[in-house]
Amino acid sequence: GPGPAERVLLGMCDALSRRGPDASGTLRDGPCGLAHARLSIIDLAGSPQPMRTPDGAFAIAYNGETYNYRELRRDLLSRGASLHTEGDTEALLRWCALEWEAALPRFSGIFALAVWDSRRRRLLLARDPLGVKPMFFAQPRPGLLVFGSEIKSILRHPEVPCDLDESGLREALRFRAVYGERTMYRGVAPLPPGAWLEFGERGVRTGRHYDLIERARALRPSLARRDDDDLIAEGESRFVAAVRSQLVADVPVGAFLSGGLDSSLLVAAMREIRGPGADLLTFSVGFENDPRSELPHARVVADAVGSQHTEVPLTQAQYIASFAEMTACRDAPVSEPADLAVARMSVVAKQSVKVVLSGEGADEVFAGYPKYAFASAPGALRAAIRALSPERAAALAKAAGLDARRALVAARALALPDELDRHVQWFAYLDRARIASLFPGLGWTEADWAETTRTHREALRRVAADADPLAQMQTLDCLTWLPGNMLERGDRMTMAAGLEMRVPFLDQDLAPWGLALPARVKARGAVPGRKTLKWIMRRWADRRLPPGIVGRKKWGFRVPLAEWFRAGMRPMLHDYLTARDSLSARFGGLDAVRGLLDAHDAGRADANLELWTILAAEVWWRDVFRAQRAARERPAPAVLAPTTA
Repeated sequence: GPGPAERVLLGMCDALSRRGPDASGTLRDGPCGLAHARLSIIDLAGSPQPMRTPDGAFAIAYNGETYNYRELRRDLLSRGASLHTEGDTEALLRWCALEWEAALPRFSGIFALAVWDSRRRRLLLARDPLGVKPMFFAQPRPGLLVFGSEIKSILRHPEVPCDLDESGLREALRFRAVYGERTMYRGVAPLPPGAWLEFGERGVRTGRHYDLIERARALRPSLARRDDDDLIAEGESRFVAAVRSQLVADVPVGAFLSGGLDSSLLVAAMREIRGPGADLLTFSVGFENDPRSELPHARVVADAVGSQHTEVPLTQAQYIASFAEMTACRDAPVSEPADLAVARMSVVAKQSVKVVLSGEGADEVFAGYPKYAFASAPGALRAAIRALSPERAAALAKAAGLDARRALVAARALALPDELDRHVQWFAYLDRARIASLFPGLGWTEADWAETTRTHREALRRVAADADPLAQMQTLDCLTWLPGNMLERGDRMTMAAGLEMRVPFLDQDLAPWGLALPARVKARGAVPGRKTLKWIMRRWADRRLPPGIVGRKKWGFRVPLAEWFRAGMRPMLHDYLTARDSLSARFGGLDAVRGLLDAHDAGRADANLELWTILAAEVWWRDVFRAQRAARERPAPAVLAPTTA
């Protein structure tokens, strides 16, 4: 049939204008329409999109960066191709024209791309190996595929309905993120990381161009035979190579620096690669009057590596003011309290750089989360916690000097008899009884509950045979928590400011190597709660960073929710959680939510993280989902002008 109308393409493109503030364009060719909003990083003037091959047979729209584009261009030239631009877009287009989906494994980078083959009337969608860049699609009827970098652009298509996916909502309430094949919107799905989809007259074909589990499996036997020094040296050279490749840009590149091990090591490697005299810009965020602020640690590292360092303060008022706006950028509940701080830091960083490197992925790939220390906890310990009750076990741990909140999280997870439940409970703030009381109308049958962990179950089944318990836990996180939560946050909170985030720890050659390492070089020590995590990374840091940073325990970026929920954020919390038209009211749990709020206010319960989960969902329900539905009921403006010519 005929392709989409120009005004529909312009509307979809307009929905992405924050991601691509520098230029926009559309292309219509028979049944296919492509639209692109550009953030210019490489070949600033010479690579407008959508881009066509000189003969007009193929066209591309692409978001992201391909770090090995110079090599891809050299190979094309050696085959006799003549190239018309200096950028990476043309290299991807020409390779896909030559080899179609078989070209995808050649690309090293972060990308979501769509390539149109006008002769064979087929479209190829593809997403980068670990899911750094987003891609969603919907098939409202046979013969129609609608896709985009964010869900909001897909919802601008008149045939895509704006309906709640209750299964997606159940996952969001349980995990603060939706994993696997779903979103909050019925019929709208993410293209999985490392996957491709072809759509044409013969229907849909799908496949993988990158499989993290397979890559790690292939490396595991050889790494198991090597000694520690050998592994430290090889890992270090792989890490530095990943950072070097990701510094490619024709614009200034900076870094997010928290003062933790991951970002500190990253910034030290950037300094090493760039040399002593080069400008290095770093950014960190903190809360006003916060006694537990990370800012002093970040400052120590910035001084040690000699970066031009910017501290970004965040007030309660700014936090509250950005909540609905950032939820709209995400098209889903904001998953972690720290996400809004990343958004604020991005706005400031954008004033001096267009690209930032960030430490995401290091915890998953090299085992940094406290829970990883318990990966091989003996059955006897788990049975003891079950016998005592998680709450009493946590009280004992607190008496022994462990962090009370973390001890309770650990005890609750370890007490569960089922392996899969133990894996997923670590990142859940609400347990099943509590969640069912707060949103009873959402069902919560055995089947509903099992459905929330389908993605985890499939991943666990695939790694159970060949990976040790630690690598199983890490792989599960790399396939669920990482793309669904951390990377989605990283992409939306930075791109909302027109800033691109790159993540060297998730380099497609480094990540499977880290997962395949023997457990002893990742988590070292005999006592589960006291193990040294990310042991191998600490060895890379020994000669690069001050000892105080190398030896620090993982703290994580903590928003002072306890104080804020009883102070400046209290009116907002009460307004959203007690509203008669709230999400919990819609699903019959308003009284239970009010009860939890009262217990928290009176100090009978410390329910900050539970209340955060509910608040984030309520902000999405009121300010995003219902607003999107209302906008569809209003008549569209007669003409939508493109933002740039």
